[in-house]
Amino acid sequence: MIPQTDVLIVGGGAIGCALARELAGRGRRVTLLDRGQAGEEASAAAAGLISPQSDFRDPGPLFELALESRGLYPEWTRSLEEETGQEVGYRRTGLLRCAFDEREEAGLAGFSWQRQRGLAVEPLDAGSLSSRAGAPLAPDVRAGVFFPDEGAVDPRRLTKALLLAARARGVEVREGEAARRFWIEGVRCLGVEVEGGRLGAEYVVDAAGAWAGFDQTLPFPVPIEPVRGQIVELDLGPAAPRTCLHSEAVYLVPRADGRVLVGSTLERVGYRKEVTAGVVEKLIDSAARLLPAVRSARFVTAWAGLRPGTPDNLPVLGACAVEGLLFAAGHYRNGILLAPITARLLADRLTGGAARNLDSFAVSRFGQTGRAGATGAPPAEVFR
Repeated sequence: MIPQTDVLIVGGGAIGCALARELAGRGRRVTLLDRGQAGEEASAAAAGLISPQSDFRDPGPLFELALESRGLYPEWTRSLEEETGQEVGYRRTGLLRCAFDEREEAGLAGFSWQRQRGLAVEPLDAGSLSSRAGAPLAPDVRAGVFFPDEGAVDPRRLTKALLLAARARGVEVREGEAARRFWIEGVRCLGVEVEGGRLGAEYVVDAAGAWAGFDQTLPFPVPIEPVRGQIVELDLGPAAPRTCLHSEAVYLVPRADGRVLVGSTLERVGYRKEVTAGVVEKLIDSAARLLPAVRSARFVTAWAGLRPGTPDNLPVLGACAVEGLLFAAGHYRNGILLAPITARLLADRLTGGAARNLDSFAVSRFGQTGRAGATGAPPAEVFR
């Protein structure tokens, strides 16, 4: 017999788990399928920045989506913690973006449009930077912009809590089982093919992260590729900054216990998750240039993860030309940030709610070439 479910979600990262929890909470039968262990790929490797204002220098559809998702975070994480009894480490720390020279300082002026939108943006001179950061910054940091509404979450804790909540709501989680291709007959997707058979579903959602393009037999391209990011974890103890710090070369994300995450790279090296010595050295050097206390920090660990990148750095969301198949993939650097809004929007579409126009994020924008122009995407800096 072919197992049946209302919605089959391929991919057990933060996006897949958040959507599974949301759908189950709306009374849908949900199966979550993961090729490995749920939550152990890009979601576990992320730094957890919730920082749409700092990440986007220009308005656009992705900025609007990210800003809306940030607004959901306080209540979303509170309800998740109450539901599971697990803390997820969400904190509204604010984020201080710093400049070292005239060119970088001029670049900070590019955020002024946000203030005109009514968003909180505070330009700072050199004399007030360290007090705002809660730690002594390097003397050659000459200016900054503070975003008080930005924050961070612990992605590992978040994804584990989402998975726990999904299971508690009745989601069937099948780990160590890879989808080989979509089960399509005519113009409709009926499920997925796995080793030894098929899993049937009324709807299938591809939330497989960097592996979202696994089915090369689809009649359209899904140009999602892995983009490696490396992160270093340090323990600064009481010398840790109070707020997140960001320069053009590096970011620092403090945890409540004095640990600080230093990241990150954008490397197109295929499905290789190695940590490389040169990158670790460069990240630490860049962090110490911003926060000298880094030099005396205790090294904890370093890791690498594979972000799901697209040609225009925008996610792939919503329906496609194959009936019954939807996408919640290609979130690149913003999977943790966009998890709550992605879960809500996709669940609305799958449960007959008020469906938002997602044309800007549709897979059809890639046509038959697998390329698309960037619209409101963050800049492709080397270290982000």
